[in-house]
Amino acid sequence: MKTEIRILKRPTLKEPRLVGGLPGSGYVAKLVVDHLVKETNAELFAEIYSYSFPPQVMVKEDGTIELMKNELYFAKNRGNGDLIILNGNAQAVSPEGQYELSDKALDFVKELGVKTVYMTAAYITGEHVKKPKIYGTATDLASLREIEKFGVTIMKEGSITGSNGLLFGLAKQKDMTGICLLGETSGYIVDARAAQVVLEVLAKMLDFKVDMTNLENKAKETEKLLKKVEEMERRAMEQQSGFKAPPIKKPLEYIS
Repeated sequence: MKTEIRILKRPTLKEPRLVGGLPGSGYVAKLVVDHLVKETNAELFAEIYSYSFPPQVMVKEDGTIELMKNELYFAKNRGNGDLIILNGNAQAVSPEGQYELSDKALDFVKELGVKTVYMTAAYITGEHVKKPKIYGTATDLASLREIEKFGVTIMKEGSITGSNGLLFGLAKQKDMTGICLLGETSGYIVDARAAQVVLEVLAKMLDFKVDMTNLENKAKETEKLLKKVEEMERRAMEQQSGFKAPPIKKPLEYIS
């Protein structure tokens, strides 16, 4: 297994915190970091390549291609320190690859001064809600008490799968604090509303401001589409049964 970190620029940072989110259920984590990179005008400084990424390339708008990769950005003077943002277009497809990539990425950001890792993820319920809750967990009790102050519901069970869970979990093994914030989502749509609530709380915790307009617009577009789909399903059920159908709700599935 081979993982390579290609350094484009080595920034000098003040009290940096790592904020990460890779593609997963509802694209919640990916939407959070995409928005954060754009709104903070973060600068790309390193790329991570791995043989454990899916065997494919991404075709860009200009017709050229790029390998699957993770990226590290930095944003200066955000709240009470600088930010390092971990983004990417893929997670590793094997457990061995996820462990190797997470291990090397954490070692690299620790060298840059990171002491706390904030990962984002999805809390899957199978049901779409207009006001998603935000859940959280951490590597130590003091951090749990701290995130509770921001209205985060502490997880008491379940698991956080993939790199979004592994990156903050392995932070503990490297003497760093790990925190994970999860947005409640159905898991079957690209959920900008869940991403928005996560980013709002994250910004408060790290004491910086970020414009939520684009995420809010994406959330409204998704909600309009869902209403149309639900209405079509309701009418189809009524036509088949001859009775007025109740509102359609998705069952509770699992936590991730």
